[in-house]
Amino acid sequence: MKRKWYTKQISHPSNMQGGLSVAELGAHFDFKVERIFYLQGIKEGEVRGNHAHEELSQFILCLAGSFLIEMDDGGSKEQVQMTANGIGLFVDGLVWRKMWQFSSDAVMLVLCDRIYEQDLVITDYSKFKQLASESRA
Repeated sequence: MKRKWYTKQISHPSNMQGGLSVAELGAHFDFKVERIFYLQGIKEGEVRGNHAHEELSQFILCLAGSFLIEMDDGGSKEQVQMTANGIGLFVDGLVWRKMWQFSSDAVMLVLCDRIYEQDLVITDYSKFKQLASESRA
């Protein structure tokens, strides 16, 4: 079975002029970017996400600060600490995601393989678990 998420080290060369972080098609993610969004100014204690997508590839980066993200495929879970100048996180398909513990300066950037379509978002965890179970069968 294809892995539904993985981390990729991002290049962060710097010199006297400042830093440069690089995420490239083919090297870090394998989809044409159709949508980009970012989260910022998240209040202390807020939880974001708490949903899954039936079909969506995303590459998630932390541009500033830090946050915690948990992925759940209905059978296993993993938490990843995202930090600026850290890793990128590829998430594909039917994966429940939850983000929290945002630092006050956190900026989360997400590259997506398609335009947002509300009908493909799953916000009910029990429905997600049922779909995930059916997809593994």
